[in-house]
Amino acid sequence: MTAMKLLVTAVMHRMKLIKFIPGAGLLVMLGFSVIGTAHADIKDEFLRAKRCDYFNAEYISDVGIFNDDKVRFCISADQKELIYVMAMGTSWVVPFNRQYRKNGVLSLNTLEDNLLVLYRKEDGVVKRNVIGRKR
Repeated sequence: MTAMKLLVTAVMHRMKLIKFIPGAGLLVMLGFSVIGTAHADIKDEFLRAKRCDYFNAEYISDVGIFNDDKVRFCISADQKELIYVMAMGTSWVVPFNRQYRKNGVLSLNTLEDNLLVLYRKEDGVVKRNVIGRKR
């Protein structure tokens, strides 16, 4: 019973604080909205990645990219994301046709004829790798 009483007093104290600090309630609500958006984006990304089936993927990799495992690729309907999928079901999404930075390396995935090409710029040097081809 004492723990419940302490909890109620703590909540009441915080509510009084919010009333005295102008805009604090707004900031708290803004924080919750940002957190909600982040989870929605992650969930959307997960669902898009799951739509890419390994056996029906439009693009395949001839050379193993990750420890000699073959990877297949799908491009999202809006042409904004490239989905990597492995036979065991692991999949992830990266931007398509626009630059992005990861671990200090600038990358760009694009199509050239029927080839998926990854451009990477690291330490001022641009490397071009063909990562897949159309089936």
